[in-house]
This record gives sequence, C-alpha cells and structure tokens, in this order.
Amino acid sequence: MNRTLRLLLTTLAFASPAIGATDVSMADGELRFPVPDQWVPIMQSQGEAETQVFQVPGSSEADATLSRVSVTVQKVPNLNGFQQFAGTLRSRATGLKEYATGKASSPTENVYTAREGQVKQSYFERYFYSKGYAIQLRCIRPSDDTKFGATFDKGCADVAAHMPH
Repeated sequence: MNRTLRLLLTTLAFASPAIGATDVSMADGELRFPVPDQWVPIMQSQGEAETQVFQVPGSSEADATLSRVSVTVQKVPNLNGFQQFAGTLRSRATGLKEYATGKASSPTENVYTAREGQVKQSYFERYFYSKGYAIQLRCIRPSDDTKFGATFDKGCADVAAHMPH
C-alpha cells in the first residue's frame, strides 16, 4: 500500500464519528447503530445526504475488490420523500455493469449482483424510515467468496437489526 493511501485511510479512521469502538452516530445523533470492531471506517460525507462507508476486511478477493458497507441518511419531509429517496437509489443500481436482480425478502430490500472490475459482487440494500429520515444500508461483497460471505452477511444483518423501523 502506498504511503499516501495509508495516510488517507488513517486520517479517515480518526475522523470517523465512531463513539467508542463500534457505536456510530449519524444525523446529529438521531441514528445510532453498532458495527463490528473489525470494520474500518474509510469514508464520511455530509450534505443533503450523510454517508458513512466501512471496509470489511477478510475476503480472499480483497486485492481485486473492496467489500464494504455504507449507510446513507437523508432528511425527508414525509413518507413520499422516503419513497423517492429509495426509488432514486434503486434506479442507480440498475445502471451498474452486468446488473441482475436477486430475490428480496421484503419490499424494503433490493438484492442484486453486478460486476465491479473483474469481480462479480453481491449487493444487499435495505431501506428504513424513522423520525423524518430516509436510511439506506448497502452491503457489497464478492459473490464467489462463500466462506467470507457468511461472516459478512451476518455482520450486515446485525447492523440492519439495529436500524430503527
């Protein structure tokens, strides 16, 4: 890893809004959720929509792609605003290379695969609406890394279970 990238990742890790080892706070404290200790905060953005991105290490395909989880939060005026938020993000997914729909277990989920570089990725998106906020949890991992996939999927499900409903 080159020195600049290492410095950037270190800076982002220290700049993350993590409270303690695993507690994350977003939307001025309106949204709080834990993430596994090994997840590395790699990006944070604020503006109309606030986003936190975590790298999830452990994939055997780590050199080819980046397994990651993102949480995006946006203040919306009502349920219609939430539906527009989710619809916009879902429609962006269809533009990904080799997009293929998967089987979702609820209307608030979007499951699909797409190609990122040379790696086929599995995507799991879950949408939540709480206290006037639209929330997207997006989990991305290599499709063919089954051993890692089980651990990754459990971590993603644990975060989803802590999101407000």
